[in-house]
Amino acid sequence: MLFFIFLFLITSEYVGIGHYLPIYSKLPITLGLAALLLLAVVSKNKITDFFKYKPASYTLIFVLLTGFAMLHGFVRSSAVEPFKVQIGYFIYTIICAYLVSDKKSFRIFTLVFTIAHAALVIINVEKLGAERVGHYLAGFFLGDGNDFGWSMNLAFPLALHLATTTKATLYKYLYFALAGIIVVGIIGTQSRGSTLALGTGLLYYLTFISNKKLVGFSLLALIAIGVLIFSPANYFSRMGTLANYQEDTSAMGRIKAWGTATEMAIDHPFLGVGAGSFNSAYGRIYRKPDDPVRWISTHSVYFKVIAEYGFPGIIIYLLTIWHTIKVNMSSLNIVRQNQDRLDITPIWPQSLIWSTIAWSVCAAFLTGYLYPHLFLLMGLTIGMHRMILRELEASEPLEAVTPKKVRKF
Repeated sequence: MLFFIFLFLITSEYVGIGHYLPIYSKLPITLGLAALLLLAVVSKNKITDFFKYKPASYTLIFVLLTGFAMLHGFVRSSAVEPFKVQIGYFIYTIICAYLVSDKKSFRIFTLVFTIAHAALVIINVEKLGAERVGHYLAGFFLGDGNDFGWSMNLAFPLALHLATTTKATLYKYLYFALAGIIVVGIIGTQSRGSTLALGTGLLYYLTFISNKKLVGFSLLALIAIGVLIFSPANYFSRMGTLANYQEDTSAMGRIKAWGTATEMAIDHPFLGVGAGSFNSAYGRIYRKPDDPVRWISTHSVYFKVIAEYGFPGIIIYLLTIWHTIKVNMSSLNIVRQNQDRLDITPIWPQSLIWSTIAWSVCAAFLTGYLYPHLFLLMGLTIGMHRMILRELEASEPLEAVTPKKVRKF
């Protein structure tokens, strides 16, 4: 029951249930259900085990830095909303790590998550490939085409995980169809960052996942053919600006914003200008005479963090990402070493590594460090690692089957 309540919360967050049920947005339903789930999880589990995982510890430090910005930031009140959002999503991470921690719950979660993303593609099909204007009908953090494609990049590897771990032929084709619809969503947004993330993820697949290179190259060829056939003409013109970025005003705007963020970090190296204060600091101090008068976006999670949190903040943030991947690599190593004793195959943790890599690439060009993506990936990562260890413990003592370095997570 608790798992399905959490599944409802995540799905409603991504789908944007408030568009269909306005009362859902007006009442504190999400807050109330999340609080009840957290209490249930804490009462039944040893919560200190969660903080033995370094992504959890680093994220907690990052959230505390956000709260501290209410005391030192350029505009202290600007840190209040980021602090509230991060606390909420950090609670989601804890809940996810404990409720999505067995094979059945993980598969159900990824199935619902990918179906939701495929449904969003279908709901917004008229916007895909069209002129890049308008708001996507989805969760508040998916309204922009770039953000929409970003989330699709998280769901794509999970859909392939379902397809490659299912024995029933009919379901396998259905899951591949879900993956195909999600790719249409990525390409249809015409987002350059999302295309780079898709390409980077497929390169990871070919290099580290695929044991059958011919099948891997065939998959790439099918996607490439689909892009050539179904992509609108303006998609290729936008992709051309990746090489000729000097001719693109959007790309040049990003470069200017990144330069401004770097200036802020140099002037405020230890704590930055404070969470949520980038635009205020830009408008009052850092705007050049020929820069836009209106507010600007950093167009990068990493430059946003370095400007608002300083150099310690970006180091903590990068360590969070790296250790999320590292925990999944630990899971992968355990699975490979105990393949004869586990039903779980390497693609389980590999799909999460792929999603995290794709997220990281998009994060270089988009600003959503307050989106739920990374928090959710951390929760799934920790939940899977706990699931694998628990399955091994059920057959033999953990000491006998896993190396010491694994238990540090």
